[in-house]
Amino acid sequence: MRKLVTQRVVGSLTSLGALLAVVALSSGVTAQARQRQGQNLAPGYVAPGVPAMPDPPGPAPKHDLNGSWMGPAPQKLVLGPFPAMTPAGEAKFKFNKPVTHVGDSENHVEATNDPYIICDPLGFPRDLRNPTLNGRGEIHFAMLQNRMLVLFALQRVWRDVWMDGRQLPEKVDAAGAPDSRFYGYSVGHWEGDNVFVIDTTGLDPRTWLDELGHPHTTAAKIEERYTRVDQYNLEVTATVDDPKFYTKPFQLIKAHYYWMKNQDLDEILCVPSEAIDYQNKLANPSGWGPGGAPAK
Repeated sequence: MRKLVTQRVVGSLTSLGALLAVVALSSGVTAQARQRQGQNLAPGYVAPGVPAMPDPPGPAPKHDLNGSWMGPAPQKLVLGPFPAMTPAGEAKFKFNKPVTHVGDSENHVEATNDPYIICDPLGFPRDLRNPTLNGRGEIHFAMLQNRMLVLFALQRVWRDVWMDGRQLPEKVDAAGAPDSRFYGYSVGHWEGDNVFVIDTTGLDPRTWLDELGHPHTTAAKIEERYTRVDQYNLEVTATVDDPKFYTKPFQLIKAHYYWMKNQDLDEILCVPSEAIDYQNKLANPSGWGPGGAPAK
């Protein structure tokens, strides 16, 4: 999501047409945004300012994901397919109101309850997909003793992936169990020389799996596989197993990331004070906010 509208910009908007333009910029989930992102990528999925990789690229270093990666590349992005939902999952999915509805390609001025629109944490695994939508996909891996840090430019958040042999919690939000977390509890291990596997449980159920509003429960189990193909290319898959909401496990995302040598992560923040101003002065009066259309 691009930085939300400030009060100075709010004061300059005097028509619904201007509002729609702002919505298209701020939501980051419209088809137009996806098209712009694709246009910004040169052949080979290299963004402007990122040095091109050698041809051929060097071999993948052993047990090494360190550094900054850009992605997912939209040309290689695969989402789903989603399996049939259970009745409970279907009911929750219908309750969620994304900015762009499933199958839609046009903007809609109507209510949304996307948690991120008011700067609630984006959460996991949605953050794997969102960088492509806002055109600023940067992820950073840093290996520390007994754990891997996974850092995201969007919201400047990080995940701890423990590699010290600990077990994941069997349940959360119950007596004697830990609380659920927006980014869950994660453990990781290497398979062979260049495949890093992360297992995650204990996700806070308020987050969405994706920008379309697919829900999950605290029972969801997520497996990520990061395969470093060579020095510059990283293939990523994430699968979801949540029997309370879905009838079978499924692949949520298959994506491609590109290595950004010696590059810093951007600061891309959803600022609560600006979100409140945006909701009060633009989204709610237009009918696009959580409250829907204003009363007549």
